[in-house]
Amino acid sequence: MKKIILIEPKTKRGHVYSMVRMPRVGLPLLGTQLKALGYDVSIYTAPITSLPWAKILEADLVGVSTTTSTSSEAYRIAGYLHSHNIPVVIGGIHATFMPDEALRYADYVVRGEADYTFTALIRSIEEGNLPRDIPGVSFWDDGVPVHNPCQDYWVDVDDLPIPDLNLFAQGKPARSIPVMTSRGCPYNCTFCSVTPMFGRGYRYRKTEKVLEELSLYRGRNIFFCDDNFTANPKRTKELLQGLLDHKVGLKRWGAQVRVEATRDEEFLELMRRTGGDIAYIGLESINPATLEAYNKKQSVEDIRESIRRFHDYGVRIHGMFVFGSDSDTVETIRDTVDFALEARIDSVQFLILTPLPGTPLFEKLESEGRLITKDWELYDGHHVVFQPAKMSVEQLQEESFNAFRRFYSIKNIFQNTLLTGWGSSLYRGVGWLLVKRFEKQNRWYDQILERLQSSSPRTVPLLYRRIQVLKEGNLEQAAAANHLKIYISENNGIFYLRLRGFLNRLTMKEVNRSIREMVPKSCFHLVINAEGLSFSEKSARSFTRFLERLGKRVRRMQLIYREGDVRQSFMKKYSLKIPRFELLPNRDR
Repeated sequence: MKKIILIEPKTKRGHVYSMVRMPRVGLPLLGTQLKALGYDVSIYTAPITSLPWAKILEADLVGVSTTTSTSSEAYRIAGYLHSHNIPVVIGGIHATFMPDEALRYADYVVRGEADYTFTALIRSIEEGNLPRDIPGVSFWDDGVPVHNPCQDYWVDVDDLPIPDLNLFAQGKPARSIPVMTSRGCPYNCTFCSVTPMFGRGYRYRKTEKVLEELSLYRGRNIFFCDDNFTANPKRTKELLQGLLDHKVGLKRWGAQVRVEATRDEEFLELMRRTGGDIAYIGLESINPATLEAYNKKQSVEDIRESIRRFHDYGVRIHGMFVFGSDSDTVETIRDTVDFALEARIDSVQFLILTPLPGTPLFEKLESEGRLITKDWELYDGHHVVFQPAKMSVEQLQEESFNAFRRFYSIKNIFQNTLLTGWGSSLYRGVGWLLVKRFEKQNRWYDQILERLQSSSPRTVPLLYRRIQVLKEGNLEQAAAANHLKIYISENNGIFYLRLRGFLNRLTMKEVNRSIREMVPKSCFHLVINAEGLSFSEKSARSFTRFLERLGKRVRRMQLIYREGDVRQSFMKKYSLKIPRFELLPNRDR
């Protein structure tokens, strides 16, 4: 094994981060370790249709890192690679908490922090051994999924190398350079997956090592991608003072902080002197009951004072609010927009509460039966995926969008220009464009919300047909006894099409007719089980065209095929051309 490719699926258009070109640092850290061991490593972060598949298909192994909202794209990539017999490893925060799901598409899943386990897994694969003793690795053993216990210690971040961003094969994809100085967060917000993934113990790199990395980026924009840059104020100030003492000279920088950071005058002064010009703050809500429910340990007055103090030092504020707690109403959402405008926050994210797997919030809403979908692509902070307590699903969706529309209106773009400069106006201008794009691209979701809520939690049979195969030739004659059987059912908004028997030109027409009759045009999710389907090469092409037509009316489509069935090879050529299409091998033996 020599050539290893690492892929971070790019978020879909209209996502809150769709304008952000900065990658996460997980893959560069792993790639740097592999490069030091002599492997040929390349990293890609791009939409599926823009990936250089000719090069990727030459890899000896591909690793895919995913969050919850990009997991569907990760599975699509993994399914395609698996159909070409290329070993696939899936890792990241979503795979950590949903390993059985991820393992359906991959050969291996790395759970938790992969810094100590990924290279060990690569060596095990090279030696032809099953990774039985590698902590946090999930794998297949004779058709049975195995999940090794996770390591009982956290990674020492001082052991990690400086990530080599030159490993990005398509060039450095960032306007701002991501620099990680710590992991973990001492707080424990109920909706946040950082603590379950990285723990509440705050681990940080030695100041000298961070300064060594920052010295590579003199004159550049830096984003400190720590989940809480100021969790240890003394250490943060030591780092900023080190920037001055070593004359590193960053162009500007930003970081995620909490409101209490502004209580430290020395920190604010150091931030200004070192080029810190934007603070990303999880404000979450101005509803005291919501703040308590989120376990934020901050008050509305803390929020207001933090905004004022940052502005006094010329620091722009990107405020992040979360709508949809059990204490929220339509009125509190509208009041939040009023507050954001009145307090003159420079830019905002009005996100919908999203129950990410692994969080206490997910466990609570799932146990209460309040999740209306588990289509992970919708777990992006822009789509309602659960039943709120004090408003309807439609109200939360509409009010959240209206909040964006009000804040990022044309009349508000230049509100803060004299306060914090043109950067504020630029952010708001981009926000206005994103709102327009999102409105156009997500009208379909309003149409499907009612169906998701009214769907039965049990499987409902919709159609069964048994069609005799006409004896048109030798192949049809051999299969005549194996008539085509069509089953269509629905469960919780997901439609299932099961095909058994022989498919030819005439029976393909019956499949088309059945789909038109029973599956709505705004179908959300269609699963096609073709394990027991036989067809000629000609009818295989017809089946491919059928799938392409379905791809235009279905938001997500999965094709289940038999593991090792060579007849699925015709799909390799077409599967990436069909939007949101996944090849899903059935590994049951």
